[in-house]
Amino acid sequence: MFERYTEKARRVIFYARYEASQFGSPFIETEHLLLGLMREDKALTIRFLRSHGSLESIEKQISEHTVIREKTSTSADLPLSNEGKRVLACAAEEAERLGHKHIGTEHLLLGLLREEKCFAAQILQERGLELAPIRVELARLTQESESVTESVTMISARPDPRAFWLVRAGVKINRPETCVIDPEVEVGAETIIEPYVQLLGKTRVGSGCHIRSFSVIENCTLGDKVLVRQSCVLEDSTIADGAELGPFVHLRPGCEIGENAHMGNFVEGKKVRMGKGAKANHLSYLGDAEVGEGANIGAGTITCNYDGVRKYRTQIGKRVFVGSDTTLVAPITLGDGSYIGAGSCITKDVPADALAVGRGRQITKKGWAAARRAKRDPR
Repeated sequence: MFERYTEKARRVIFYARYEASQFGSPFIETEHLLLGLMREDKALTIRFLRSHGSLESIEKQISEHTVIREKTSTSADLPLSNEGKRVLACAAEEAERLGHKHIGTEHLLLGLLREEKCFAAQILQERGLELAPIRVELARLTQESESVTESVTMISARPDPRAFWLVRAGVKINRPETCVIDPEVEVGAETIIEPYVQLLGKTRVGSGCHIRSFSVIENCTLGDKVLVRQSCVLEDSTIADGAELGPFVHLRPGCEIGENAHMGNFVEGKKVRMGKGAKANHLSYLGDAEVGEGANIGAGTITCNYDGVRKYRTQIGKRVFVGSDTTLVAPITLGDGSYIGAGSCITKDVPADALAVGRGRQITKKGWAAARRAKRDPR
């Protein structure tokens, strides 16, 4: 459907989908297409609308007219309304009328004006825009300047314009048509994004990062050279330069992952602050915790932060070594350089440089197993 659309026109559709999701609309309506057009092609909209009142007044009018529902996911596949479909059909006809092989933002504007009874057309008509004069003016402009008629990019029937724009800005995206990247996302040059990645909300990704397939990152800030392995889910968190996450890491809101820190497979964090170089590489839950610089959290470690009524914090100092399968019952503090024996349940503070072991004492009975077998199967 979008094979003939220019890069700008594709981004209009993408931004329209985003606007519809923010209003909680089940369809992409004509007013959402107008908002997308205003957002993407400022030169076009300012030329025809600035003299007829501010663009902000149009946004306000649309907001006041719309019944605002709960926001839908920006990755939702919202369909065009019937009026929206007719607008795109009219845009294609206008391109044919003008002898253009592409469908651009100028044709979308004409398509909106042709769907006379839709809300977007009413907004434009109230500001003095009429189809015939605009059509003549656009025909003249396309003859004078090639900048309006961008080259057609034959990539995908269901493109994500933001992804293609990032590719042009130096981001390496493998199969960009499979990715979902919201309009306000920023990604630094030389970052690699693998197929089926979702970058949502106001996510910021630094330079030289590597985000592997099936990861979903929403409203997060990533520094430079961050590695996000497969299938991570990151929400409202900050990840510093050189950190490594995943696979299958889940960062709930409020996490701060320090420089060169590691969180490995099946580690979940919630309001956890990982210091520089700290590591939690396997099968752990760190909630309401602060992990000091250079600390090592063994596999299966859990911070017990909730007593059924309140949440409590766990403080883990610098260079602390926590053995595997340890339970830390908050509120609790582990001093700098302390060691926790594997399999411990720690309920009291541990001083700096101390060893704490909280587990049952091992008892070994020689010959017990052989005697038991003999009793069960006498011969």
